[in-house]
Amino acid sequence: MISSLHIRRMCSALFALSMIAIAARPASAGSHVESIFTARHRALGTTVTVRGTVSVPSNTFDAGFAVQQGAAGIYVLDAGGVARVLGDRVEVTGTLVDSSGLLAIDPASIVARGHGDVVEPRRRDTGDVGEATEGRLLELRGDMVGELFDDSPFGFILHIDDGSGPIQLFLFPGANIPTAGLHDGVSIRVVCFSNQFEATFECDPRGPQDFEIVRHHHHEAK
Repeated sequence: MISSLHIRRMCSALFALSMIAIAARPASAGSHVESIFTARHRALGTTVTVRGTVSVPSNTFDAGFAVQQGAAGIYVLDAGGVARVLGDRVEVTGTLVDSSGLLAIDPASIVARGHGDVVEPRRRDTGDVGEATEGRLLELRGDMVGELFDDSPFGFILHIDDGSGPIQLFLFPGANIPTAGLHDGVSIRVVCFSNQFEATFECDPRGPQDFEIVRHHHHEAK
C-alpha cells in the first residue's frame, strides 16, 4: 500500500526536477514587503513579498527552504539554484500555494539581504503542534510512542508525546539523523520545523544536531 507520505515525496521529487531555476533578481518595482504573519493570512493565489531569516536550509527536506520572522514562518518551494543556509536573510516574492496541506510560497524572485543571527526555536508542548505553529521552528520533548516506521526510501516516521498529545516526527534522508536506539519509551529532545501534509501535522528535524535521545527507559524483566 502506498502511503500519502510516499505520494508527497514522489510529487516533491518530480516538482524539483521540473522546476525552472529562479534567478536571484530584484523584486519588481513597487512590490510591498509585508510581515510573514500578515502574508500567511492572505488568500491562496495572492502574490506576496516577505523578508525573513532562513530557518531550514535548502536541500534539507527538498529543493526548498524555510524562513522565519519573529513568531511566524513559511516554507519557500524552491531556492532558486542558490544554497540558502541558516541565518541568511532573504526577500522572497511569490504566490501563496497549498503544497499538500502546507501553506508555502512558490517564488518568482529571491533576493539576498545579508546574514544575521540564526533563528532560535520556541519550546512547545507536543499536543500544541498544529495549524497555529505551522512554518515555525519548535523545540519539543517527549517519550517515543510505538516503534519506528521505515518509510524508505523517503525517510522514517516516529511519534513522541509529553503527555499533552502525540505528534509525528518525520526524518528526511537529507537530514542524516541516525535511527539507532529509537524504540518505544525512549525520551527525545528535538528541534524541528512545524509541517503539515494533508490532514497530518508533523514536526521535522533538520539534522543530527536537532535530535537527541536524552533518556532510555529500560523494560527488561528484573
